[in-house]
Amino acid sequence: MVLAPHRITRSRRLVAVSVLLPLLTLGSACGGGASPDETSEAFIQADGIGTALADSNLYDSFTRANSTTTLGSLETGGQAWSYTPSTAKWGIISNRAYLATDDGTWYDHYATVNATSNVRVMVTLATLGQYSGLTFRFIDRNNCWKLATDTSEGKYFLTKFVGGTQTFPLQISQAPAAGDVLEVRTSGDRIDVYINGVLKGGVNDASHQSATRVGLLGSQDNLARYDEFKVYTTASTRDATLQPFRSSSIWNLPIGTQATYAETTDPATKDFIATSINGMTINTWANWDVYSHPITFASSSDPWATVTDYNDSSRNGAYYIPSTAVIANGTDKHMHIIHPTRAFIDEAWDVTRQSTTSYRVGRHHKIDLFGNGIGPQNGVRAYGGSAIGGLIRGWETDPTHPKYTGKIQHALAVAVDRVQLYYSGGYSGYDANGYGTAKGYVWPATEQDWGSETTYKGHVPMGAYFAIPPSVDINALGLSPQGKMVAQALQDFGAYVTDATGATVAFYVEPTAPSSFVNALRKDLPLIRSKMRRVTNNSASTPNGPGTRRVPMLPELAPAP
Repeated sequence: MVLAPHRITRSRRLVAVSVLLPLLTLGSACGGGASPDETSEAFIQADGIGTALADSNLYDSFTRANSTTTLGSLETGGQAWSYTPSTAKWGIISNRAYLATDDGTWYDHYATVNATSNVRVMVTLATLGQYSGLTFRFIDRNNCWKLATDTSEGKYFLTKFVGGTQTFPLQISQAPAAGDVLEVRTSGDRIDVYINGVLKGGVNDASHQSATRVGLLGSQDNLARYDEFKVYTTASTRDATLQPFRSSSIWNLPIGTQATYAETTDPATKDFIATSINGMTINTWANWDVYSHPITFASSSDPWATVTDYNDSSRNGAYYIPSTAVIANGTDKHMHIIHPTRAFIDEAWDVTRQSTTSYRVGRHHKIDLFGNGIGPQNGVRAYGGSAIGGLIRGWETDPTHPKYTGKIQHALAVAVDRVQLYYSGGYSGYDANGYGTAKGYVWPATEQDWGSETTYKGHVPMGAYFAIPPSVDINALGLSPQGKMVAQALQDFGAYVTDATGATVAFYVEPTAPSSFVNALRKDLPLIRSKMRRVTNNSASTPNGPGTRRVPMLPELAPAP
């Protein structure tokens, strides 16, 4: 629907829904945002919602003398408020901000300050008005985002204007009430909305992604009163070398609240949690000191080495490799080297060091740490994606590490025996686009093991997504703190089947993790696996399940140094 700049007819006056993108980022690259009519909620404590007001970078309680002509300046941040249109007057009455004099039209009116494009902005609607709320990524009346009330329809609307054309990416079926706290978080192309600390939905949209102004939205009824305006502009960021890939990658995207979980009678779930199949005992384990994925940081002073892929010369490489680079114990012999630029990692499988400047490998790929971590042919694991996707990192498990949080905030990788894996047809090879021609795998996998046509005997597709359902009370399982960390990650983010192993369902822990973590985890893993179920509505259009995210999104990645 195309309307005049920021003009909304009374029959369709949409309020911009407070989009909150956790600067803990919860967005999904391929969807996963709420549909326009979505009303489901996730009761999530937003990062810092209980924080002292002084913690915000910009703040205004409007506690100053009444005025009918100006809001003055922010109490924290020092900026003077700016008004759109310039003929409108904003003022203060009884320590509340309000639109004092409109421009005589039903166009929207704004009071804004400069912040950042990735931002968390909040305001309290002390008194309701029609079509009132927040604006963010504001450029002008024709180009901006807003979260607004529609008291006549009993909803909040998230609204976008591009070149004067108005669209409504999200509506929230919650009747606006005096005292509602509206909050929007943006990070990259992700926008999430919270009301009173409850996540109401979000969208992926790059419109006005670099715009930095935020503020108040009012309309001609002049009824709305605003209080406690807070802006957090110092968004936390992630280090790509410690937790790689985009926040919307399947490896970092929290599970959707509308994910559906299979019963134990589901063939894939039954095989995944089985302790015996065809007379074979299936154990549960954490690969750590053997068959893991060591990561080594390179510098430009390290030897420049050639890497020859004996299976495919097009995958040969040359890059800096420390002479002491760790090659994993076990026959898989993985070696993963992070570039001096800290933007890429070279992954290699079946590595033989012939000299400090020459290596022979069975497969090699250069992976963008700022990418999505999946294939086709974008990593050395059997599913076709990165080997470090889903790896439990040493820093996550070591309380002495400065980045330690006591949480694992990403999906995990898991491997199962070939008697559990599923084959449906075709022969080993690749099509013109790099996808495997032996079938059975499901998105996000793009291939499966060579020879799967004779070795896969079960019902678990390569790439299948498993998680612990929200109905499971993790605190009641009697897990160690280490086991609880992993179980919580499996409930909040899930796990992907990425490879085959022998007589084991194996999780992966970086070799630098403390042995105390691994030993405790290994004792808990059989019980943890027994609680996992296949997520049946995971797809490229609904990654990690549809709906709002179970927990806030992760921060976006900091630029490479």
